[in-house]
Amino acid sequence: MLSEIFFYKLKNSSSEIFLASLIEKSIENNWNSVVLLDNIERMEEINDFLWSYKDISFLPHGSQNDKNPELHRVYLTCEEENPNDSDVIFSIDGLLIKNINSWQRCIYIFNEQNLKVVDQFNTYKKNIDQSQHFLKSFEQNINGKWINSN
Repeated sequence: MLSEIFFYKLKNSSSEIFLASLIEKSIENNWNSVVLLDNIERMEEINDFLWSYKDISFLPHGSQNDKNPELHRVYLTCEEENPNDSDVIFSIDGLLIKNINSWQRCIYIFNEQNLKVVDQFNTYKKNIDQSQHFLKSFEQNINGKWINSN
């Protein structure tokens, strides 16, 4: 399977709000997704955010703290796992996805001001076998629009 790997470098947006917008699109496309986070505290932050990020709606989801993970369209975890048969995995905390071949789509979201993560992803992208994976990078301009940066 040819995995699609997307990198989104944020300039003036919050990673949480952008993540929520991509989760909404995943749900619209009828894709299950996993959100990989670096620790329990961060997972709880995202959990709370997704329940309340819009005044008129929320994003239904579960986490590794919940029972029956296979029933959740969106699953938050600190482990690279796929209990809900996800098509998509999101990483917003600079975590590298180890088993990219296990996913149809791997999406990395990071802030351009985190230079350590930017350098890490630049190195990571150079080492990805593009004959085995479709690679796409985007940067946000000062107006918040996405520009292809391949």
